[in-house]
Amino acid sequence: MRDVIEIKRQLLAEGLQRYFGETCPALAARWEAAIIGLAPPILRELAGRLQEFERVTDETNRQLKAAQAEASRDTQQAEHLLARALASLERLSEVAEAITKHLDELLKAPSSP
Repeated sequence: MRDVIEIKRQLLAEGLQRYFGETCPALAARWEAAIIGLAPPILRELAGRLQEFERVTDETNRQLKAAQAEASRDTQQAEHLLARALASLERLSEVAEAITKHLDELLKAPSSP
């Protein structure tokens, strides 16, 4: 069981590095361009997506905290919580990538007169 827990810890560490090192900065850059370049009605639509992103981020934080609290123990619960944290991080990355793609599409679209 210890090996499984260690593998999941490593996967979680890699996922966090990828998210905060790559995905998050890319998303922040797109948001900055959107804020400067998009019309207020489009920005209002994006605010709804941002609320979903915030909800998923909050859930991921809860899962990460639960996994962190239990991860030092060699238990079935630790393995389960690490798996849930990994799934939450994957979901967060998916939502961030979808928002990034949508922002890119909006930023490439020709402006309406």
